[in-house]
Amino acid sequence: MRHVANSAEAIQLAHEILDVRNRPLVVISTGPDGEYDFDPEHIAQELDGDADVVTILTGEASYALEGLLPAKAHVFNGAARSYPPDFGRDPDWQRSLLRFPGRVEQDLIDDALAQLTVAPVVAPPRRTWVRATVELVSGVTGNVARLANGERVMVVADEFPPTLKLADALAIGGPVEGWLTDRDLAPEPTVVDLARFTDGAVTLARVVKVTGLSATLALFPIAAEYRLRRRDIVPGADAGENEEVKVGDVVRVGQTVRARIVRTGATLGLSLVDVDGDRTFIDPLTLLRGGTPWLREGVDALPEAPVPAEDAHDPRAVAGSVRPATPVDIPDAGPTVPTRELAELREEVAGLKDAFHRLGRELRAGTDLETLDQLRDESAGLSTELHRERGLRRERDNIIAGLRQELREARGARPEPEAGGSRTARSDWPDGESWLRHEVTSTWASRTGASEKRQYPLREYVVGPRFLESVNELGDAYTEKILRALVDVLTGRAPEIPSRDLHRLREGQGGNDPYVTRRDGGTCWRIALEQNTASARRLHYWQLPGGRIEFSRAVVHDDVEP
Repeated sequence: MRHVANSAEAIQLAHEILDVRNRPLVVISTGPDGEYDFDPEHIAQELDGDADVVTILTGEASYALEGLLPAKAHVFNGAARSYPPDFGRDPDWQRSLLRFPGRVEQDLIDDALAQLTVAPVVAPPRRTWVRATVELVSGVTGNVARLANGERVMVVADEFPPTLKLADALAIGGPVEGWLTDRDLAPEPTVVDLARFTDGAVTLARVVKVTGLSATLALFPIAAEYRLRRRDIVPGADAGENEEVKVGDVVRVGQTVRARIVRTGATLGLSLVDVDGDRTFIDPLTLLRGGTPWLREGVDALPEAPVPAEDAHDPRAVAGSVRPATPVDIPDAGPTVPTRELAELREEVAGLKDAFHRLGRELRAGTDLETLDQLRDESAGLSTELHRERGLRRERDNIIAGLRQELREARGARPEPEAGGSRTARSDWPDGESWLRHEVTSTWASRTGASEKRQYPLREYVVGPRFLESVNELGDAYTEKILRALVDVLTGRAPEIPSRDLHRLREGQGGNDPYVTRRDGGTCWRIALEQNTASARRLHYWQLPGGRIEFSRAVVHDDVEP
């Protein structure tokens, strides 16, 4: 709740009244003596976040507000009124009744409740986790997989980070898992686990950089890279052997090589020396959950740069670029390919690519997706025409009357528990997390009706390492607000509640700044614990791959650290 005491603040209030809002706006003015005839605190408590409450000083502020609003729409001298969320679209003072001093406060409360608007809740698309076999890999689009029942689906990158290429994660005949929505299969990125690479074992790595004295290797595209010196690449370099062999003679950028794991304490390193023999081989990491390893022995990365003009007619340059090489062999130029045969091969490859794209389009056209889109468009058009022909005002009045009755019945049937009334002491529990989980469950049980518990269950969650400390720093006065926010997040109701102001956290203050993410694919979200107060508190949490929630911190408004 805030107080408007001057003309500058009145200008801001007028803009809010005439703008489209999510909730009704109750404005209560002071009397000639500066006191209130309506109790703002009591009214705000009764509305419980369903409407915003603002107080205004009669005098300079109320006169300024009168000059900015339509005739008879202002408030002063102890009176109060509630402005509906869409008052600016039809600023008729009769839509916002003026309640004079001496009237019961319940009339003003009922006015605000009657102005509540109910937005239809769009059910999220139904999706299931499935396993399929890859049949076609064709870049960003046109990737096809077959389900166990024989149905073909398109593998899409909806859940895949833009820093990775979906085609690199798929292999024809290999498995792929993900969320199936209609005909689209969206796999999730894997969680990078470097602890599986034990000292002395051998795995595959990708060469990402080569200089005269070193080479840089990667075990995963977006993980740490490892710089190898010449002695870790050329056998016998420490003993003065093979002095004429350069690093570029042994490895090249894009090559897939066998590398030996070298661990020094918690530090992980790689070596290309002594990778043969009976050493344990550890499969490379996968880019997708349940997918195939992103590196395969003998399969190198294709060069991204085009072939220079002077080499365009040299068939040996093309042949040499696709020949796999061992880490200690210098790749030869390959056999000479006649120019005519090379041209025919290129035409054949181009034809295959066209066929792949055509197959993808035919697959989509063969489904019911286009028909569904047409039906949705027709339905939207018919709905618009129907709404235009109806008597909107009469129907709205009927709906409002019904909603007001339902709200009264709901408030009388299941009142909110008093903050802290049924809370247990933290000292009664062996640790803070046990206490928190008990209180979350208790809050969910008291705030969720019996008929809604199946519809809004608590999902699985993780308590972050800094979360309990941040709760303690805010103090017991915020415990109830924090618990309610946790339940709204875990039941999936937070997006439906405008006062929660749910949005993803960005790395900066700009609207184009990138979103905050973690290497495991988690995305950071931020919701409001309270509104219109100084240093309003917020809750930060991580949405993890697979649907789990990790609560990070409870913070003040200006704290934007994840």
